[in-house]
Amino acid sequence: MVRLITQQSQLIDWNDQKTLPFPDNLVFLDLLNPSRSEELEAEKWLEYQLPTREEMQEIEESSRLYSEKGALYMTAWIPIGLETPDPDTTAISFVLAPDCLTTVRYADPHAFRVFADQVRRQCHTPITSDAVFLLMMELIIARIADALQNVETDLRKIGHDVFTVDTRRANAAIEKDLGDVVKLLGRRSSLVANLRESLVSINRMLQYFLNNAATWMRGDLASQFRSVMRDVKSLDDYTNQQTQEMTFLLESTLGLINIQQNQIIKIFTIASVLFMPPTLIASIYGMNFKHMPETEIPWMYPVILVLLILSAVAPILYFKRRKLL
Repeated sequence: MVRLITQQSQLIDWNDQKTLPFPDNLVFLDLLNPSRSEELEAEKWLEYQLPTREEMQEIEESSRLYSEKGALYMTAWIPIGLETPDPDTTAISFVLAPDCLTTVRYADPHAFRVFADQVRRQCHTPITSDAVFLLMMELIIARIADALQNVETDLRKIGHDVFTVDTRRANAAIEKDLGDVVKLLGRRSSLVANLRESLVSINRMLQYFLNNAATWMRGDLASQFRSVMRDVKSLDDYTNQQTQEMTFLLESTLGLINIQQNQIIKIFTIASVLFMPPTLIASIYGMNFKHMPETEIPWMYPVILVLLILSAVAPILYFKRRKLL
């Protein structure tokens, strides 16, 4: 799909309206899962090459940030699916020239949908390529900030749940709850790692843009780009704080699981000790020896029963006195 935005804030989707060739007043050209014919048409209008899907996956900085024929080629990892159980990141290339911003992507992040909705609602839309790029970065950063706020809400709830667990109750329900906490922390840790990866790549992209677009960038936008970079830096610091918080909660949860398991082992250990004296007595008098004088005494059977009861009660009283039960 190809989406076009002109300098007059007119949005054109090729799915709805086939317009060939491209208008001359384009300010934003968005290629979503482009076919080869769409790529060729875009390259013909732009008069420079667009990165391929394989090139977008390169991790070397020289392959992700470079200049060619007056256009800045910048690729960043952008979060997708933050509203789903399986969020991820996707590589999106921003090819920025003084007259037009071109994006090549194979996923549909939330920021792009919001941008299109703003145009459809006839909201204020920038009419220069650098201003479109700025608005796109602001929408992406706002989306990441919302995701981090949701993670912080989850961490507060997890902290409350973890530290209100009654570890004296050793049962399967509590063990399942703590196991669910570990799984949730694992998912949130993976999400924060993805968001931090996005923030790092976006920060490098913005720095590269400011260093190489100073000659043609609108002067009134420079301070706004620096403000966005400060937001990126603050969010990156925030991810570090959340990572430490999640590490603490994970260690605390695992510690509570160990305490719970130790309680169970303690119960079985005490139970085995309680039954040791009666078992010993019963074992002695359960031996089938021919010469056992006690068996000839008529009242010996009730004595042994009393002895068994006392040998079981005495350890219980001892453990209760030592507050082990």
